[in-house]
Amino acid sequence: MTAKGVIAGGVVVLIGLAYVGGYWPQHRQRVALEADIATLREQLAESEARVRMGRLLGEVLNIREAVVTLNYGQAQELSSRFFDSVRAEASITPVAAFKAAFEAVLQTRDQVTAALARGDQAAGESLRRSELQLREALGYPIAPPSKKLD
Repeated sequence: MTAKGVIAGGVVVLIGLAYVGGYWPQHRQRVALEADIATLREQLAESEARVRMGRLLGEVLNIREAVVTLNYGQAQELSSRFFDSVRAEASITPVAAFKAAFEAVLQTRDQVTAALARGDQAAGESLRRSELQLREALGYPIAPPSKKLD
């Protein structure tokens, strides 16, 4: 091998080492950052779902308030929108606990709708159960039922 060949081979090796030395740390950093981005996206999706769940909890509280004040017409309007929103949210939520709560709430739709149409206060109890299901899915503490003193 000639001196020129050894020098050319050395230059090629040095260029290769410089490339790998610069590429590899950047590549590892990029992979780590991409993993962080994926984690943050999941957290964002869960946070957005939590906000939407909180809004639905507020809606069920508004419906219960309408029932308590015997405003069944308003309660029917609010109820219809609420259950439509719950159905839409159940189909898109990424959180399994939320999906289960939504499905449980949706099972009460016919019962609540019929009670509101009759002007029956029993709708309030079904709505209370829906409220508790949403609160539980959100992780809010639920006080145990109080014992009545005789």
